Amino acid sequence: MTATSIDTAVTATETVDADVVAIPVFEHDRPDELAGADVAAGGAIARAFSSREFTGKAYELFLTSVVAGGWRARRAFRMGEALAAAGFVVPEAVLVGERAGAGLLVTRDVGGEELLARAGYLGPDRTAKRRLLRRLGAEIARLHAAGFVHGDLVPTNIRVCGDSLVLLDNDRTRRSRLLVALAGRRNLVQLGRFVVPRLTLTDRARVLAAYARGRGLTRARRRRLAAWLVERIVARRCRIDSIPVPVAARAGFRQLMRSGGPFDPARVAGGLG
Repeated sequence: MTATSIDTAVTATETVDADVVAIPVFEHDRPDELAGADVAAGGAIARAFSSREFTGKAYELFLTSVVAGGWRARRAFRMGEALAAAGFVVPEAVLVGERAGAGLLVTRDVGGEELLARAGYLGPDRTAKRRLLRRLGAEIARLHAAGFVHGDLVPTNIRVCGDSLVLLDNDRTRRSRLLVALAGRRNLVQLGRFVVPRLTLTDRARVLAAYARGRGLTRARRRRLAAWLVERIVARRCRIDSIPVPVAARAGFRQLMRSGGPFDPARVAGGLG
C-alpha cells in the first residue's frame, strides 16, 4: 500500500472542526465516495466528508490537534502498513495528511466488537471464551515475535472481527526487537489492569499461558513473568484508580481484580461500594 500526495484540502463538515482538518491530504485507495470529488490541485473533497457513508459508520476519523502534532496521524498510517505487511489485521487507511502541526487519518470502520464486550458476552460459553483468550495471548506473542510493541494495548484498542483481532490506535506502536526485549511485557500490563465482567484469574492465566507458548518461555520464565505482571498491575491499579497501596496489599490480587468486587471501578462509579 502506498500513499500519493495530492495538493488539495479537506473541507470540514459540521461534525469536524475546520481548523483541524483543513490540511493537505495524502490519498490512499480513494473509496468510491471520492470518485466524483475534485482532487485537482487546489480542489476540495467536501463531498466526501459531507456524505453519510464517509462520516458515518463506514469510516472512522483519527484527528490530532496542533498540540499533539500531525506526525501522529502519519506515524499511525505508516505503522499500520508495517503491521499489515507482517500479517496483522489493522483498519484500512483511506486518507492521511497534516499541516501546521495538525493531522488527520481516516480509516475504514472495521466493525466487530470491542474485546471486553466480546469476552463478557462469551462469559457463559466457556469453550468460546477460552478460545478467544488463547487467541489473544498467541496474537500478542506473535506481535512481539515480529518485533512490534504496541503503544497502548488496552482492550478498547483491540476489536474482535470474526476470527480476527484488529489492532487499533497504532500511532505509538514501534518496531524494535530491542524494545520488545526491554518493554514488550508492558503490553500485558496495559491489557491486564482492567476489571472484566466474568473474567476469572484462571482466564487471565490462559492468556499468559498462550503468550508464553508463543514466545517459547520456559516454565521458570513464565512464573517470573506472572509474578512481575501481578506486581505491576497492582501498582498501576493503585495509581490510576487511587487505591491505597496498603489496602491493595491486604486485599490481594484476586479481590483487587474481581468483577463486582469492592475495587471494581464500575461498582464504585455506580455508588455500589
